[in-house]
Amino acid sequence: MNFERGSKPNPTGNLIAYCHVFGENPIAPGGKIIASNVVVSFLKIGDNYPVVTFPPVGLSSKEELMKVLSDNINLYDVVQLPDFQMPENKEQGNQYIQERMEQFNAMVMRYVEFCKAKEKNMAAHVDSKLDGLNEPLEALANLSIEFRSSSGIAREATRLKVDRIVDYFHSHHPQLDIDNFKKALSYPGKVGDELVSLYIQKFNAIQVEKYEDASDLRRRILAIESTSNQI
Repeated sequence: MNFERGSKPNPTGNLIAYCHVFGENPIAPGGKIIASNVVVSFLKIGDNYPVVTFPPVGLSSKEELMKVLSDNINLYDVVQLPDFQMPENKEQGNQYIQERMEQFNAMVMRYVEFCKAKEKNMAAHVDSKLDGLNEPLEALANLSIEFRSSSGIAREATRLKVDRIVDYFHSHHPQLDIDNFKKALSYPGKVGDELVSLYIQKFNAIQVEKYEDASDLRRRILAIESTSNQI
């Protein structure tokens, strides 16, 4: 697979696969591009990752494809497939399309495997960080940034990692009000950014036994939450 955007080790789960067309375009007469959107959900069912493959579309050019994707290009992986060239013979053409479909399905299966590998690697990475408190706090802060800056499938994938580390804090550090922190993650805009930052600072103050600082941070958090709830 030739990734133009994204990478095998870190797939988004949202793939645009396209190819250049030479000669007849069976999707759109005159179109020079065939493209399809493949979505792999990280909200797996058991060990299965649900997959949706949208019908292929024909586009006039690579430039048109990139224009369509431009507003949300950071959410996509983009892969170029081998050029498409329909044989002139009808029987050979039918066989060619069948072969291309089989190749496409094989590509989708490989992409799903990349997504599975990413999830397993991230789980192992997070779990390896949960021995002390400093490292879990760092992981929590990094995941908070990732969650608040992402959207769509990427946001849902990060939510799973947040849930995993929240479960760890429930078990190992019940003195921290981690549930309120999790609610703060959903606050919009700068208010949410400030709240999340204050919670992380408070958790760290408790960890280093700076309880006066922790109390001051708690008062600031309550003031913001109280004001926000009145809006």
